Amino acid sequence: MAEKNNFVLVIGAIVAFVLQIALAPAIALFSAQPNFLLAYAIVVAIVIPNEAGPVLPFVMGLLYDLTGTGPVGGMALLLVIACFIASRVFSLMDNDTLFMPLAIFVACALLAELAYGMLLMACGLAANPVEALVTRALPCALYDCAVGLVLYFVMVRLLAGGTQDRGLRTPKLR
Repeated sequence: MAEKNNFVLVIGAIVAFVLQIALAPAIALFSAQPNFLLAYAIVVAIVIPNEAGPVLPFVMGLLYDLTGTGPVGGMALLLVIACFIASRVFSLMDNDTLFMPLAIFVACALLAELAYGMLLMACGLAANPVEALVTRALPCALYDCAVGLVLYFVMVRLLAGGTQDRGLRTPKLR
Protein backbone atom coordinates (compact mmCIF):
# COMPACT_ATOMS: atom_id res chain seq x y z
CA MET A 1 0.00 0.00 0.00
CA ALA A 2 2.85 2.39 0.78
CA GLU A 3 4.43 1.80 -2.63
CA LYS A 4 1.11 2.58 -4.31
CA ASN A 5 0.78 5.81 -2.30
CA ASN A 6 4.34 6.84 -3.16
CA PHE A 7 3.69 6.20 -6.85
CA VAL A 8 0.46 8.23 -6.73
CA LEU A 9 2.24 11.06 -4.88
CA VAL A 10 5.05 11.26 -7.43
CA ILE A 11 2.70 11.14 -10.42
CA GLY A 12 0.48 13.77 -8.79
CA ALA A 13 3.47 16.01 -8.13
CA ILE A 14 4.59 15.74 -11.75
CA VAL A 15 1.08 16.54 -13.00
CA ALA A 16 0.84 19.53 -10.61
CA PHE A 17 4.21 20.82 -11.83
CA VAL A 18 3.23 20.48 -15.49
CA LEU A 19 -0.07 22.26 -14.79
CA GLN A 20 1.81 25.03 -12.99
CA ILE A 21 4.14 25.55 -15.92
CA ALA A 22 1.68 25.09 -18.79
CA LEU A 23 -1.80 25.99 -17.55
CA ALA A 24 -1.40 28.52 -14.73
CA PRO A 25 0.02 31.36 -16.86
CA ALA A 26 -2.66 30.77 -19.48
CA ILE A 27 -5.56 31.19 -17.04
CA ALA A 28 -4.12 34.12 -15.10
CA LEU A 29 -6.44 37.01 -14.41
CA PHE A 30 -4.50 40.26 -14.15
CA SER A 31 -1.61 39.30 -11.85
CA ALA A 32 -3.35 36.38 -10.13
CA GLN A 33 -2.78 32.81 -11.17
CA PRO A 34 -3.45 29.51 -9.41
CA ASN A 35 -0.66 27.79 -7.54
CA PHE A 36 -1.18 24.12 -8.37
CA LEU A 37 1.90 23.13 -6.35
CA LEU A 38 0.62 24.78 -3.17
CA ALA A 39 -2.83 23.27 -3.62
CA TYR A 40 -1.41 19.79 -4.22
CA ALA A 41 0.94 19.88 -1.24
CA ILE A 42 -1.73 21.08 1.20
CA VAL A 43 -4.30 18.58 -0.07
CA VAL A 44 -1.83 15.73 0.42
CA ALA A 45 -1.09 16.96 3.95
CA ILE A 46 -4.83 16.90 4.71
CA VAL A 47 -5.66 13.59 2.99
CA ILE A 48 -2.84 11.60 4.64
CA PRO A 49 -1.93 13.69 7.70
CA ASN A 50 -0.08 10.93 9.54
CA GLU A 51 2.13 9.96 6.60
CA ALA A 52 2.74 13.43 5.12
CA GLY A 53 6.22 14.72 5.75
CA PRO A 54 8.23 17.82 4.89
CA VAL A 55 9.91 16.48 1.74
CA LEU A 56 6.99 16.83 -0.70
CA PRO A 57 6.08 20.40 0.34
CA PHE A 58 9.74 21.45 0.26
CA VAL A 59 10.30 20.03 -3.23
CA MET A 60 7.03 21.51 -4.53
CA GLY A 61 7.90 24.92 -3.05
CA LEU A 62 11.42 24.79 -4.44
CA LEU A 63 10.07 23.96 -7.91
CA TYR A 64 7.73 26.94 -7.62
CA ASP A 65 10.61 29.20 -6.58
CA LEU A 66 12.91 28.00 -9.36
CA THR A 67 10.28 28.54 -12.05
CA GLY A 68 8.99 31.85 -10.71
CA THR A 69 10.38 35.29 -10.10
CA GLY A 70 10.33 35.32 -6.31
CA PRO A 71 13.14 34.60 -3.88
CA VAL A 72 14.46 31.04 -3.99
CA GLY A 73 13.45 29.13 -0.88
CA GLY A 74 10.59 31.40 0.15
CA MET A 75 7.70 29.28 -1.09
CA ALA A 76 9.53 26.12 -0.03
CA LEU A 77 9.64 27.34 3.57
CA LEU A 78 6.05 28.56 3.49
CA LEU A 79 4.79 25.28 2.03
CA VAL A 80 6.56 23.22 4.67
CA ILE A 81 5.03 25.38 7.41
CA ALA A 82 1.55 25.44 5.81
CA CYS A 83 1.51 21.66 5.27
CA PHE A 84 2.70 21.00 8.82
CA ILE A 85 -0.05 23.23 10.19
CA ALA A 86 -2.67 21.67 7.89
CA SER A 87 -1.79 18.10 8.83
CA ARG A 88 -1.67 18.81 12.58
CA VAL A 89 -4.87 20.84 12.64
CA PHE A 90 -6.65 18.22 10.56
CA SER A 91 -5.46 15.46 12.89
CA LEU A 92 -6.84 17.37 15.86
CA MET A 93 -10.07 18.72 14.40
CA ASP A 94 -11.22 16.01 11.97
CA ASN A 95 -14.89 15.21 12.52
CA ASP A 96 -15.46 13.08 9.40
CA THR A 97 -17.33 15.82 7.56
CA LEU A 98 -16.42 17.61 4.37
CA PHE A 99 -16.35 21.00 6.08
CA MET A 100 -13.19 20.54 8.17
CA PRO A 101 -10.75 19.54 5.40
CA LEU A 102 -12.03 22.31 3.15
CA ALA A 103 -11.96 24.94 5.91
CA ILE A 104 -8.42 23.93 6.87
CA PHE A 105 -7.36 24.03 3.21
CA VAL A 106 -8.83 27.50 2.68
CA ALA A 107 -7.19 28.86 5.84
CA CYS A 108 -3.77 27.39 5.02
CA ALA A 109 -3.88 28.49 1.38
CA LEU A 110 -4.86 32.03 2.35
CA LEU A 111 -2.18 32.24 5.03
CA ALA A 112 0.48 30.90 2.65
CA GLU A 113 -0.49 33.37 -0.08
CA LEU A 114 -0.55 36.26 2.41
CA ALA A 115 2.84 35.28 3.80
CA TYR A 116 4.28 34.97 0.29
CA GLY A 117 2.93 38.41 -0.58
CA MET A 118 4.58 39.85 2.54
CA LEU A 119 7.80 38.09 1.62
CA LEU A 120 7.72 39.60 -1.86
CA MET A 121 7.16 43.06 -0.37
CA ALA A 122 10.05 42.53 2.04
CA CYS A 123 12.24 41.59 -0.93
CA GLY A 124 11.49 44.79 -2.80
CA LEU A 125 8.13 44.48 -4.56
CA ALA A 126 6.86 48.03 -4.93
CA ALA A 127 3.35 47.67 -3.53
CA ASN A 128 1.55 48.69 -0.40
CA PRO A 129 0.10 45.96 1.84
CA VAL A 130 -3.53 46.62 0.90
CA GLU A 131 -2.74 46.48 -2.82
CA ALA A 132 -0.79 43.25 -2.35
CA LEU A 133 -3.69 41.76 -0.41
CA VAL A 134 -6.38 42.79 -2.89
CA THR A 135 -4.52 42.21 -6.17
CA ARG A 136 -2.39 39.19 -5.32
CA ALA A 137 -3.12 37.27 -2.12
CA LEU A 138 -6.92 37.05 -2.21
CA PRO A 139 -7.34 36.27 -5.93
CA CYS A 140 -4.54 33.70 -5.82
CA ALA A 141 -6.02 32.11 -2.70
CA LEU A 142 -9.42 31.90 -4.41
CA TYR A 143 -7.80 30.21 -7.40
CA ASP A 144 -5.97 27.84 -5.06
CA CYS A 145 -9.24 26.97 -3.30
CA ALA A 146 -10.94 26.12 -6.59
CA VAL A 147 -8.02 23.89 -7.56
CA GLY A 148 -7.86 22.38 -4.07
CA LEU A 149 -11.53 21.48 -4.09
CA VAL A 150 -11.08 19.38 -7.21
CA LEU A 151 -7.78 17.93 -6.00
CA TYR A 152 -9.22 16.96 -2.62
CA PHE A 153 -11.82 14.64 -4.09
CA VAL A 154 -9.33 13.08 -6.48
CA MET A 155 -6.66 12.52 -3.83
CA VAL A 156 -9.10 11.12 -1.25
CA ARG A 157 -10.14 8.58 -3.84
CA LEU A 158 -6.57 7.70 -4.84
CA LEU A 159 -4.72 7.87 -1.51
CA ALA A 160 -7.30 7.15 1.17
CA GLY A 161 -9.36 4.64 -0.79
CA GLY A 162 -12.45 6.87 -0.97
CA THR A 163 -12.72 7.57 2.73
CA GLN A 164 -10.75 9.24 5.45
CA ASP A 165 -12.37 7.31 8.29
CA ARG A 166 -9.64 6.40 10.74
CA GLY A 167 -11.88 4.66 13.27
CA LEU A 168 -13.41 5.82 16.51
CA ARG A 169 -11.25 8.03 18.65
CA THR A 170 -11.58 10.48 21.47
CA PRO A 171 -10.35 14.02 20.89
CA LYS A 172 -7.18 14.85 22.78
CA LEU A 173 -4.60 17.55 22.62
CA ARG A 174 -1.37 16.27 21.12
